[in-house]
Amino acid sequence: METGFATFDQDGRLLTINDCFVTLSDEERKALLKTKAEHFVLEKSFGKSVNSSLIQTVIRKWQSSDRGFVWQDTVGDKFSLSRYTTSEGNTCYLKVLLENQNADVKVSAPEVLFDIIQSLDIAVALYDSDLCFVLSNKKYADVIALPDDKLRRGRPIEEIMQGMITGYQNTCDHKSIIKNTNEAEKTIERIIKGVSSYKKDHEIERSDGRILSSSSHETGFGGYLVTIKDITEQKKIEEASREADMLLHKIVEACPANFLVSRVSDGKIIYFPPASRDRFGDIETAKSFFIKPQDRENYLKALLPTGVLDDYRVQFRRRDGTIMQGLTSARVTDYKGEDVIVSSTRDITEQIQMQKELEEQKEIAHQNEKISALGGLLAGVAHELNNPLSIVVGYALMLQDKTDDPEVKRRVDRIAMAAERCAKIVKTFLAMARQRPMQIENCNLNEAIEVAMDVAGYGVRVSGAEVSLSLAKDLPFVDADHDQMAQVFTNLIVNAEHALSEKGKEGKLVIRSSFDDLLNEVVVDVIDNGVGIPKEIQARVFEPFFTTKDVGSGTGVGLAFCHRIVDAHHGNLSFRSSGKGGTCFTVRMKVSEVTDENKNVPDIPDKKHLKQGVLVVDDEVDVADLISEILSEDGYQVTVTNSAKDALKKLKARSYTAILSDVKMPGMNGIEFLQHMTAEFPDMAKKTAFVTGDSMSPEVADFIENSGCLHLDKPVSPEELVNLMRSLIQKTRT
Repeated sequence: METGFATFDQDGRLLTINDCFVTLSDEERKALLKTKAEHFVLEKSFGKSVNSSLIQTVIRKWQSSDRGFVWQDTVGDKFSLSRYTTSEGNTCYLKVLLENQNADVKVSAPEVLFDIIQSLDIAVALYDSDLCFVLSNKKYADVIALPDDKLRRGRPIEEIMQGMITGYQNTCDHKSIIKNTNEAEKTIERIIKGVSSYKKDHEIERSDGRILSSSSHETGFGGYLVTIKDITEQKKIEEASREADMLLHKIVEACPANFLVSRVSDGKIIYFPPASRDRFGDIETAKSFFIKPQDRENYLKALLPTGVLDDYRVQFRRRDGTIMQGLTSARVTDYKGEDVIVSSTRDITEQIQMQKELEEQKEIAHQNEKISALGGLLAGVAHELNNPLSIVVGYALMLQDKTDDPEVKRRVDRIAMAAERCAKIVKTFLAMARQRPMQIENCNLNEAIEVAMDVAGYGVRVSGAEVSLSLAKDLPFVDADHDQMAQVFTNLIVNAEHALSEKGKEGKLVIRSSFDDLLNEVVVDVIDNGVGIPKEIQARVFEPFFTTKDVGSGTGVGLAFCHRIVDAHHGNLSFRSSGKGGTCFTVRMKVSEVTDENKNVPDIPDKKHLKQGVLVVDDEVDVADLISEILSEDGYQVTVTNSAKDALKKLKARSYTAILSDVKMPGMNGIEFLQHMTAEFPDMAKKTAFVTGDSMSPEVADFIENSGCLHLDKPVSPEELVNLMRSLIQKTRT
């Protein structure tokens, strides 16, 4: 008996060959090993008994099937050549001498295969065309866990399966262990069907948990070559890998971070987790969420040279169309032979907005600090101005009654008017800078408008705009804080000034007041023909910190401040504006239900009752002399002193009908002076009033408010001073 075999790998390279398959010299064998010699070896194995064209046909046939080929050579020897594929994908050829010239002996395939298959590391069994066992290697008996005596030649496959079936369970059977004959028969039937149909990679699970992979191959004699491989470890690795992949998939799917995997070449998205889909929508390419194509080009220019990018500033379009400010970190890696980008983006839109708001608030705080510093400076300047202004105002008004010369009187009147205007402006600045609770009283809005024009009207006039006041006569009073309403109108005038800045001489500002008898309201309109307010931002005009002015030109608090003040007075501030230009702000406030009867000074019919002794205390000699002259002309007997300590000495010598004192004085100030009087002369403390030019000082303001004493802010007019004294005397008599 002669048996030859040869094996080739998947690429047709010769692995092993014996001399019975083909006779080769040592040089030829060495040259052919691991070379693509399949055609050469097969042609040489046929020798001269088969022509070359038939050999080519047979080779093509073998390459497309596992069927064998039988031929007889010139000396009468009959050979069978069979081809089959192993589970590793290698090709095996078996050349078997079936008959020879010396003996009519049929050689069985099991005997031929025995030596070969025993050396294989996979389980191999040969069944004939009737599916009867022929031969197997020991590995086959080990794998199916049956002793060798159970694998007798000629035994039907049904019996072999019946003997080993309790050790198997088919994975297609829902992994349930076979417990009865019906199920065993069904399992055997499936196994036999798999063998007879040449099924490949048919998985079977043993009762001990081992997993086998079975494949059936057709032999040249119409039989079946069965190979079995233990794939338990492979399945464990696959299962572990599958579980790891599943865990990773779940983690990635549940991860709230926004990341994606996209191709470098065309931006096509390879992986897109739910969090990213929620943000960007169901898009197919990373190009979709860049605002402009150039943005992605710049992004790639920054990323590709190194393949690493951290905190790159980007703008992306969200699924709802809004713009997202983000920081992207990315890495370039290889996936299936292509360069891909793994990127993660952090949304910093809110952070940027918060930073912007913080910067705005920082700027507002800076402005407030400047205003506070300006307020302190203004307080000092006002205090220094109040005393000389008091002298100018006082003496100018006194001179009006001292001359009959018309020209002199006209000049004195102009001095008095200018001095009064200066005094009014200083008082307005002090009132606007002073932080104090709202004081509701009968307020004439016309007066508040005039004060606002004195403070802010100059800027409008300098720009060349025409300013027109149309104030209704006999306008009813409203319940309001005069100073705060003056601030409202000042802000509205300043706002109009900005709107008119580009109009030049064509600019017009009209302020008019009227009485709406139908609604019982006082109405003030501030109208300009400036640039107007665009319709798209009109809803935000009264929002705090919202401004359309350039950086440094406005803080966005003016109109919000006005709206808050008017609303606190139970009034209404509204506006109307045309897209073509021009804006009208309207203030509406209810008429006061209280008349102004109590505003007049009590009428003292007989002046002789006022001729009482008055002590005037003021460190400014000129101011003290002015007060003395005014009160003396009104019939008072005035004693002047320029020191609080000296005033206490005078009080020990005699008493006075009233005391009029400054607050801010060197040595002992007015606050300490009142404390000493309260302790030593309590009756005189009740008869004391104060004239001060420093009412914006928190200390002085608290003192005036808590002492209960009457007071008058400098600069003072003769009329105001006389009325103060009459009110003080009236108070001490009640």
